[in-house]
Amino acid sequence: MTLRMLLIGLIGAVMLATLLFGSVATYLHAMSKVDTEMDAAIAVGARIAHNGIDDVEEATNARRRLELLVADFNGDRHLKAEVIDDSGVVVFASEIAAPSDPVPQWFYDLLGGAPRSIEVDLPEVFRGLGRLVLKTDSHNEVSEVWDDMLNTLAILFAFCAMIAGLVYLTIGRALKPLESLSRAFEDIGTRGFAVHLPEAGPEELKRVYHGFNEMVDRLAAAETENRRLQEQITTLQEEERTEIARDLHDEIGPFLFSADVDATTVQRQLEHDPRADLRERVTRIREAVVHMQRHVRGMLSRLRSGPRTELGLAVAVESLIAFWQARRSEIDFDVAIHSEGFSEALDRTIYRVVQESLSNAVRHGNPKHVLVKVGEANGTIGVVVEDDGTGWSSSRGRTGFGIKGMHERLSQIGGTLEIGPRGSGPGVRVVASIPFAAQAELEAVGQSASETFEQ
Repeated sequence: MTLRMLLIGLIGAVMLATLLFGSVATYLHAMSKVDTEMDAAIAVGARIAHNGIDDVEEATNARRRLELLVADFNGDRHLKAEVIDDSGVVVFASEIAAPSDPVPQWFYDLLGGAPRSIEVDLPEVFRGLGRLVLKTDSHNEVSEVWDDMLNTLAILFAFCAMIAGLVYLTIGRALKPLESLSRAFEDIGTRGFAVHLPEAGPEELKRVYHGFNEMVDRLAAAETENRRLQEQITTLQEEERTEIARDLHDEIGPFLFSADVDATTVQRQLEHDPRADLRERVTRIREAVVHMQRHVRGMLSRLRSGPRTELGLAVAVESLIAFWQARRSEIDFDVAIHSEGFSEALDRTIYRVVQESLSNAVRHGNPKHVLVKVGEANGTIGVVVEDDGTGWSSSRGRTGFGIKGMHERLSQIGGTLEIGPRGSGPGVRVVASIPFAAQAELEAVGQSASETFEQ
């Protein structure tokens, strides 16, 4: 059921209940009115009859006088006079005025009630002529009530119909913006985020339309950003594959060739002289194999999904430094970590900040010296990565995927990130600040995830 029909149904139910209550109240009032009118009619008729026979002593024809008395009640709307003899036969009676509009019998049975009657005492002069009885007849009064009720119900129905029409139009006009919003949300699924609503109408609706348009704009911006980040991820993956292929070709290939040459030479010498001294060749083969093993281990370390912080932050950072020293031996790394670690989740965040900062410094800055410093003071954990490379004017940018990732990681735990030129000389300085309270938050999140996994 639509909201419009629900509201109209509720209002209609209230109006129907009001109509029923009014009908019951009208019925009770009509019954009281009929009873009152009948009581008044019979009382007035009795007085008229008594007044008509007060001067009976002057009457010369008692029967004629009684007929005239009964005739006085002809045309009365509520009272009928009858003269009944001793055998119960009506000698003569008055005529009740006929109702102007006939009343349904069920309605008369509902309101008419039992007729009232009264016997008027007659003087001695009328003895032998019969008894004078006055009886009520409520047909005319019920007819009046019937006419009044028809008029009242007609007015009520007209009023209800008018109210229902106004409510229908008003609710339809009020709910029309919701229909526009509903269509707009449906259009988002087909037309994308190009859907906008005109910010017109009452002030409340303007705010709703403005909020909808802002939401669509933010979703469009988020979709564009996601697409851009996906392209950056794809580019990084291609670069990583290219770098791995280059390492395999430049580092592993020559040593494999060297080991193959030495192994072939050993095989030939053994064929000519089984007692030849082959220690130098074997040593070179082993050195080549060791070098390849080390290089493959480094490649595997780069390819694995996450940092190895189980043994503490200091050990993980030292391993990271060792990785870069093996490739850029000309760089002097200075590491100062004043804590073995904080929590596994917090250590992982700090490790990622250091990893990305070192990667940017080594790959883009061509530095001679790199400083890595991690410490805690006044409830804040500080991370500093500083190099003396070519500085911020190089090919590095503030909107790279790695830098954005650092910002996102830190903002999730209430941390901040500042990247700028080094204070003295060329180079870049990366400073991350993490509130120590973030440790408890990360531990709580980790505990909740662990409990969910166990369940």
